[in-house]
Amino acid sequence: MPTANTVEAINTRRSPRYDARLPVLIGMQTGASKTSVPGLACEISQRGMALYGGIDLQPGEVMEIEFQTPGNLRLTGVVRNRSGFCFGLEFVQQSPSGAALADVLQPFSAPAKISQEKTWISTHRGDIAIGLATVLMAIALFGAHSADLSESQLSQPSLTLMERALVGLGLAEIPATTPVDTGNASVQVWVDLHTGLYYCPGADLYGKTPDGKFTSQKDAQLDEFQPAARKTCR
Repeated sequence: MPTANTVEAINTRRSPRYDARLPVLIGMQTGASKTSVPGLACEISQRGMALYGGIDLQPGEVMEIEFQTPGNLRLTGVVRNRSGFCFGLEFVQQSPSGAALADVLQPFSAPAKISQEKTWISTHRGDIAIGLATVLMAIALFGAHSADLSESQLSQPSLTLMERALVGLGLAEIPATTPVDTGNASVQVWVDLHTGLYYCPGADLYGKTPDGKFTSQKDAQLDEFQPAARKTCR
């Protein structure tokens, strides 16, 4: 019985082989009837393919393949080798199905595109090098200038990443911030759990709304309650 190396040997053919994962239907003659079983193509070329299928065919027997792709291309091949349920198949129909088979192979011939990308890179190495040098210089300038700025200045949540970079390079200034009025942190306020508001002492609803509670203004603000009068408590 052929070994796994036998199946690998079919890669050394006159036509290039491509790795593939294509669902196929394998047709075979069983007595007077014809049956089809699912299979999976793992390598394919213009002249043959390697595939897995749960059938009992021996080298020299004929296998019919239907690709589960647009057009449902059908080909006939001869089993040339077998290792378990892995078959090496040589196509019998080479023409007029060649054009249709080329459409099946097209998605797997991507190395040509990769080669074009490599060619573009090789012809633009100078531009790429200049671009990288510019980026590295900007990073170096940013690091040197940011040493004079405090961490709190560059980490202000109101600044975007681009704004922080411009500040670090000395191309922009940090905007002035307005201090937030938090009022008297220890004063006891009444929080309304339903509305998310809190009331200062002396307010009409202070201590009177349902399901409320007393707490310090600091804790109310930490819990994200807002002053009902739009002003903090003094």
